[in-house]
Parts: sequence; C-alpha cells; structure tokens
Amino acid sequence: MGDEEEEPKYKLFVKGQEAPLEKGSQQYTGQGNAFYLNGDTYNGTYVEGLRRGKGSYGWKKFGDSYEGQYEENRKHGFGKLTYRSNVGEEDEEPPDENAPPRGGTYLGYFHGGQRGCPEGATAGEVPSDGTFTYVNGDIYVGQWQVGKKHGLGSYTYAKDGTKLIGDWEKGKIVVGKWVFPNGTFYSGKFRYNKPHGEGVWVFPNGNQLTGEFVQKQQPGDDDGAPGGDEEDENAPPKPDPKVWCHFKYGIAAAVHGGSMLTSNSEA
Repeated sequence: MGDEEEEPKYKLFVKGQEAPLEKGSQQYTGQGNAFYLNGDTYNGTYVEGLRRGKGSYGWKKFGDSYEGQYEENRKHGFGKLTYRSNVGEEDEEPPDENAPPRGGTYLGYFHGGQRGCPEGATAGEVPSDGTFTYVNGDIYVGQWQVGKKHGLGSYTYAKDGTKLIGDWEKGKIVVGKWVFPNGTFYSGKFRYNKPHGEGVWVFPNGNQLTGEFVQKQQPGDDDGAPGGDEEDENAPPKPDPKVWCHFKYGIAAAVHGGSMLTSNSEA
C-alpha cells in the first residue's frame, strides 16, 4: 500500500506551528501529522525523518487504515490493519463479481510492511502470529510469512462452522485436519485448500475410514478460496482451479466393545 511504495508528496504539521515544515519530515524527530496530496494521512512518530514507533495511517482510495508500530516508513511490529469494502474512486471497471468480497481486519505482527515474518524465517525466530477476520465472518488464526498464511494455523468458515487446521504454505493448507461441528474430521494432505491424496476419516464414535481423495479439475472459470490473502500484498496470484473431490475408501475400522475391527472396502 501507499506507505510502502514511493513516498507521495505531503505537508507535515507539528504541534505549536500553524504552517507546515518547510522541508517536510527531513531529519525531523517528534510527533507529526502528514497530509498527502493523494488524500492519505499519517499521524504519529518520526525519527530522523522516517516513520518509526507508533503511528496511524489512512488510505483515501479504499478507506483502509492502519494503527500500530512502524520502522523505516514501513509497518513493522504489532498492529491492526483494517480493509474496507469501498470501491476506489479511480477504478474504471467494477470488481469481479466472482471474487471474494474485499474487507476485513488483520490484528498481529508485521515485518517490513507485510503481515507475519520475512522470507526464510522460521517459527519462533521472528513473531509471525496474526488473526484475520474476513468481511464474510470467516476467521484465520495462526502464523504468516511475507503477507501469506504460512506455518501453523486454523481457518474457520462462518457459513457452516467447519475448520481447516494444520500446516500452511504460501496461503494454502498442505497437511492437517478438516473438522466438522459434530466432531467428525478428516486428516490428511490438501491441495487448493481441499483434501488430496491418502487420508483418514475419524468419526465421533471412534470409527475410522481410510482412503484417498482424488481431485478432478472442473471446466470453466477458476476461483480461489478460502478467503484469500487479498488484502493486496502486491499483485494477486493466479486463482486456484475449481476441482471436484472424490473419496475412494479403503480400510474401515470400527470400535466395538473396546476392540478395533477392520475390514477392506471397495470403492
């Protein structure tokens, strides 16, 4: 977003002075209010001419806002970034009707202007936890890297209460559990945020069913779910293809009187 790109022209006002500083924030240390010609605003701390410490930034185009820590003019440390659903005044075309709605709130850690930790960092080395609450009510709680879901995390769908819990890479879950409100869950690998490959269904009574999920790409337009990493951390990635998922079941294990009974099943 604006504060991470080339610095737009602005006027900087400080307490006790009616006129803006002649040289802007150059070498300035202290509190200040910046009013940018593009309509953005910043209110917070400067150290030697750069945004450092606590501050708040508002973007005019969509109405987004950030409140939290800064380092070298970038969001860095703990903060809250709110994405609005407004359409920019400069947008010539309406948004894609098949795209997920814009909006939501991220509360967590930033590094170098992006959500989570930097590329190559491992969990525990640099704070990377954050919670994203989407405009449709979905919630992701977990680790982030370079603006994407990456590491351990849990995604909850508001519409049906199901969850994806496990390991994420570059915004997608790759291995973990698909958990249902009644206690049933599937454990295995995932692709395109959907089950893929060998895994096991576990039911509330303890019964289990092993097998394999096979994906088949659907014809037509692509889409990308769940709740993308929108939120425009640079250019949007190519959306995932739509796929059908078919479960080919194998060995069933039933709990009966404290014993585990198994049987082979044909798909």
